[in-house]
Amino acid sequence: MWNARLTTGTVRRVMIILGVAILFLFLLIAGFFGVINWIAHQPNGKPGQSQWINVRPGMSSVDIADVLTAHGLIQSPLWFRLYLFITQQGADLQAGHYKFQSGMTIAQVVHELKQGAAQYNTVRVTIPEGFTVRQIATVLAAKKVCSYASFMYAVQHDQFSYWFIKALPHNPAIRDRLEGYLFPDTYDFLLGESPKDVLNAMLGEMNQVLTPKRLLAMRQEDLTLTQMLTIASMVEREAKLNRERPLIASVIFNRLHHHPPMRLRIDATVLYAIGDPSILPASAFTVNSPYNTYVDYGLPPGPIANPGLASIEATLHPAKTDYYYYVAKGNGTGASYFATTYQQQLANEAKRQQNLAKRQQNHTGN
Repeated sequence: MWNARLTTGTVRRVMIILGVAILFLFLLIAGFFGVINWIAHQPNGKPGQSQWINVRPGMSSVDIADVLTAHGLIQSPLWFRLYLFITQQGADLQAGHYKFQSGMTIAQVVHELKQGAAQYNTVRVTIPEGFTVRQIATVLAAKKVCSYASFMYAVQHDQFSYWFIKALPHNPAIRDRLEGYLFPDTYDFLLGESPKDVLNAMLGEMNQVLTPKRLLAMRQEDLTLTQMLTIASMVEREAKLNRERPLIASVIFNRLHHHPPMRLRIDATVLYAIGDPSILPASAFTVNSPYNTYVDYGLPPGPIANPGLASIEATLHPAKTDYYYYVAKGNGTGASYFATTYQQQLANEAKRQQNLAKRQQNHTGN
């Protein structure tokens, strides 16, 4: 009987301890959730400034948190992810281009990302790799984002806080000031948006691309940022296949480092010099322009287009070759023949003419 009472008492004490432990755990979890919820409703910084953030399709909550932190819109990516976790909203975030205000809370940012960018009366604009700023201006005007003239004025005159814009060379030979620095991507812009805000969005994307790792690779190639983007822009306009971008970059580097000096002789620079026409007349190769690499030695004064990531990577990591020449095969594949000697280049040009003749014959026969 005594043993039974002892056993019953022990069980009661265990149950009491277990109950207290469960209550303590519950209060701990509730407190933890409460702290996260409290933090999620605290302003991040002082209100008053607005900036656009691009959330690309396929970005994870971790990626989004990093972008928001990098732009100073949230103070901790960890609290952002924890808030998404406890509220089960991570799967509801939508891609798009968002206008955020400084001083917003995490909860407000999440609410905006769930609503989607369509709430801003936006239009989706795709800027292809290799477009010039003038081509970008034309696209924006056609989409009714901003006028061609207002965009080009902002390109030439507006001030921006990004370090690489403050370091732009003051070279009067440069045609359009921000050429090469506007990252090609798909954006959601407001109808009638300020050109400066549009440029800030594209410059912000370039800022994300210019990671410490890529800047280190650039310095290892002994390049300035302007030189790197200039080469990348030529690769962008010359290459038709991604696999050939490092090869074309190698030709450019080989020519730049050749002794005695060699002209780059890049057709795309001549097209830029005469205004990007659809046809390149023979007379264009002698045009008097600092961008004409058939006449002048070395690099043109600045980029000739806005390169995409593949061309930037090819410039930072060019193939190791002894090629000094290339020519399009002319067989409809977009591929090129590469050569070390001028004699090989002449043979490749002859093969190109044969390919073009064969295509013309097949087209006529059909």
